[in-house]
Amino acid sequence: MEQAGRGGVLTVTELTARIKSCLEEGFRSIRVEGEVSNYKSYPSGHRYFSLKDADAQIRVVLFRGRERFIFGDVRDGQTVVVSGSIGVYEKKGEYQIYAQSVEVRGIGSLLLELEKRKARLAAEGLFDPERKRPLPAFPERIGIVTSRQGAALRDMIRVARSRWPAIGITLAPALVQGEGAAEDIAAALGALYTRGNTDVVIVGRGGGSVEDLWAFNEEVVVRAIAASPVPTVSAVGHETDFTLADLAADRRAPTPTAAAQMAVPDRVEMEERVSGLAFRAKRAERNIRETLRRELRIAAGAMADPRPHLHAYRYSLAKETDALADGVQVILREGRDRLIALSHGLRLHSPSARVSRRRGEVAVLLAQACGLVSAAREEPRRKLGVFTGKLSALDPTSVLSRGYAIAIRRSSGAAIRSVTEIVHGESLDVRVSDGTFGAVVDKDGTR
Repeated sequence: MEQAGRGGVLTVTELTARIKSCLEEGFRSIRVEGEVSNYKSYPSGHRYFSLKDADAQIRVVLFRGRERFIFGDVRDGQTVVVSGSIGVYEKKGEYQIYAQSVEVRGIGSLLLELEKRKARLAAEGLFDPERKRPLPAFPERIGIVTSRQGAALRDMIRVARSRWPAIGITLAPALVQGEGAAEDIAAALGALYTRGNTDVVIVGRGGGSVEDLWAFNEEVVVRAIAASPVPTVSAVGHETDFTLADLAADRRAPTPTAAAQMAVPDRVEMEERVSGLAFRAKRAERNIRETLRRELRIAAGAMADPRPHLHAYRYSLAKETDALADGVQVILREGRDRLIALSHGLRLHSPSARVSRRRGEVAVLLAQACGLVSAAREEPRRKLGVFTGKLSALDPTSVLSRGYAIAIRRSSGAAIRSVTEIVHGESLDVRVSDGTFGAVVDKDGTR
């Protein structure tokens, strides 16, 4: 150890610094068990208390930011295990423990069991995000599983009724802590599911220690929540509290009051939204009416002098008339070409059946052409009459009126083209200009 100056005399600061150095070097990592006294939590987030046993005590400070390393509900009279290091507060010459974690005695084994249970249930998929369902926007009835005497129930009913007075509430009372609480909670949930008239279920209670909230970590409760046929909200303790029920539920609320706010719509908010939509609808209606009025004024001004509109319609009508005339010309040209082709075919093939079919096609073309010509111009109709006369003149059946006849085999309807085609005794039909009569061949074609 270094020698002090001025004849070995130390200042208070020097002595305190040496004590600080010795303590902090020698007790960097310690675990101390003792009873909590004078426990205080300040708005700054720092926590101070004394740790004592029958013969001694030591000050402990847990700085803000270490709250998640507090295991259990720390309060006066509890036995805790503090992990941390020794430090010296030089201004007062006091030594104390700077805590890194505080564990209520017995909580450690509970937390270890909790982690094992959490891992096992997670492996079964009970906590999967894909299982989470959205809460209904406008539930008609909510179910609540909690203690009948708890303040949490009164808060949830008050908030739900104030937000949505028409909401129906079904209470399934249950023990929420102590022996048999987990089974009671699961049974209450099952009763709600059996009744089957709720749209969402809230399960929870107010705050408490880890031991008080332990029922919501029990497997029977977790499985009952996961089996719910409707969306569920877990509202266990305060915002910093955590249970396996929170993981199994579809939504986690930091408090029971917040759960009621999640599950029930706000009437005031809905009224404001409806008012906003109504205002937007009225504004849109005014805009539409103003637009129609403006268009009506424009139309009225235009109709004061219809000549510009008449000119436009006349021009449009003239264009359509010209287009129709061009179309008629095209149809007539195509009809004429078709008639020429048909006439050529008739000259080459004389069977009456083919002639009849061609005549039908010609009749259809003539009807179409006549309709278009009548609507457009008279001249194309005259020309079409000329074409019809020519076609009639070219009809091979017209020669019958000049004394000719056509011999037709009665069995097949085919015309006789040569004497070599006839057979002795065969029956024929002879077609003349004014009808048909029968005949019998008395000689065959070889004679």
